[in-house]
Amino acid sequence: MCNVSDDPESARSLRSRMSRNLSWTFASQLFMSVAALATLFITARALGPAGLGTVALVESFVRIVDLILRLEPWQAVIRFAIQAQHRGDTPAFLRLIKLSVLIDAAGGVLAGAVCVILAPLVTPLIGLPEGVGTQYIWLMAFGLFFSFRPTATAVLRIFDRFDRLAWVDMISATVRLLLSLVAWLAGLGIWAFIAILLVQSLLDGLLAFAIALHELRRRGHGDALRAPGLVALRENPGFLRFLWNSNFNVILRQSANRFDVLILGAMMNPAAVGIYQLGKRVMNRVTKLAAPVRQTIYPELARLWEKRNLRQFNRLILIVSVAILALQLVIAVPIMLNMESVIALVFGPAFAGAGTVMNILLLSAIIFASGVALNPALLAMGQDRMLVRVTVLSTILFALTFLPFIHFWGVEGAAASNLIFNLTWTIGCTLAFRRARGA
Repeated sequence: MCNVSDDPESARSLRSRMSRNLSWTFASQLFMSVAALATLFITARALGPAGLGTVALVESFVRIVDLILRLEPWQAVIRFAIQAQHRGDTPAFLRLIKLSVLIDAAGGVLAGAVCVILAPLVTPLIGLPEGVGTQYIWLMAFGLFFSFRPTATAVLRIFDRFDRLAWVDMISATVRLLLSLVAWLAGLGIWAFIAILLVQSLLDGLLAFAIALHELRRRGHGDALRAPGLVALRENPGFLRFLWNSNFNVILRQSANRFDVLILGAMMNPAAVGIYQLGKRVMNRVTKLAAPVRQTIYPELARLWEKRNLRQFNRLILIVSVAILALQLVIAVPIMLNMESVIALVFGPAFAGAGTVMNILLLSAIIFASGVALNPALLAMGQDRMLVRVTVLSTILFALTFLPFIHFWGVEGAAASNLIFNLTWTIGCTLAFRRARGA
């Protein structure tokens, strides 16, 4: 593989797109993080540890079923659609978009139906109250039937319309925050907060899709939904493999991030789950602040790798990784040193003693976010198999440590197992990237 000399115009164009897209995506994630923490504050105050734990168990079960059964096609679509654009093959591009819609529709129906069927069986196993716990799951699972967000993500990111996705995310977060505030002030209970999750799910699934269809029409592709989508499978022989591998990596990562809540609910009680969920929510906000970088650089890395512009490819990954790590340390260290005081001030005395759990999970988030650029880099390089191997190894270590750690250290042990998972994954991705780059 040979280096391609840098084109100054191309470099300026890359910097311009990156700056614009990253600005929008980071602004939306920052807004969403603030809104999510405010929503978490309201939910914790309104429901207490046990109620927060119940909502967490319902959400975790629905999300884990959706995660396992509905393969998100956006990463595969971006990679192959950019290749079609590079060839100037518009019909092939549109067939990939239609294929993405079909995959979203089939996966949503499958995941929603399985949630409805399994709810009565699973409810008592994960610590939810019988009867009403099943109904909680049914209500939230309704949103799965209408989720076309992955296709919308692919379309809008290919066309560099990160601003549109940002607006959808900010609207969704604002609606959830306002509805949660109303539910708290009105003294409503768990039903209201699960209904709010459903509203947010419907907004995420349908609003972004409507905007993506509008963008396609604006660019003269209004007939995209009439394209023969299944033909794209024959035209792109590596599509299914890439679809599976890119999703399998996410399934393993997110399964660890969801199953731990369900297992904790089965082994302990909703109050313990509530304390753990508090730390997980804060941890997820930290990792999501790094998500704009991953989302923004993936299309750019795919373009650079397609052009074999290795110098810009490597430089972009290095700059992004160092910048994220430095920024996180500056912000997180003062908070970690005063964690118990922060928890008492923000979430109330009912969550006293959660500082250790929170600090472990925050450290875990910092480690993962510092290597966030490695995931899109390996996918852009076509190293989806290597990424799966790393995630499998990390998941095995997580599974081997989770139950013993809970047995000996309780909720803190669950957090420590999460830390081991993210540390192993980041180290493994770093080694895989160095190996692939030197090949």
